[in-house]
Amino acid sequence: MQIKITTESPDTLKREGLALGFFMDERPPRGACGLVDWRMNGLISREIARGHIAGTFMEKIFITSPSRLAISKILLIGLGALPELTCERLYLSGYLLSETMDGIGCKDFVFNLPAAGRCHLGISDMTEAMVRGCFDFLSKDIEKWATASTGILVEESHLEDVITGLQNFKRHVRDVSVIDIT
Repeated sequence: MQIKITTESPDTLKREGLALGFFMDERPPRGACGLVDWRMNGLISREIARGHIAGTFMEKIFITSPSRLAISKILLIGLGALPELTCERLYLSGYLLSETMDGIGCKDFVFNLPAAGRCHLGISDMTEAMVRGCFDFLSKDIEKWATASTGILVEESHLEDVITGLQNFKRHVRDVSVIDIT
């Protein structure tokens, strides 16, 4: 399993898939999800306003071939209310996003750290929780493990904390993953 860190903007990524967390109490969406919403001319905001999506915990929304983006698949994962965000929820979201991307045959995807730097959780803890969730799903099958290319979309100012979280993760799994920093 390769884990790559990227500080690219979500609207310039050239990957197969992008997984974004969003919250039921943030209207319009903020962070990477907000930028993607803006690049898609408010598609996510319109669907929220229409009541088609809500951001409830573990809600999954799949968008294919979004115009104005180089990514062909976008997965939105509801995280509930921002004040209720925990490392356990991030772990479950990491597991769900790997399971879902695998289910649609997407082996090259990037995910963001939802609300990084604007919630009560430390970024290194958030990173470790989401990566552990991804890892726990993918490690069930050595084929999936060997072929997955997972990336973390981070802001430049959070890079050091994300690296710390990845190092903590790596230490806990006895150095079985390859971590590339791009």
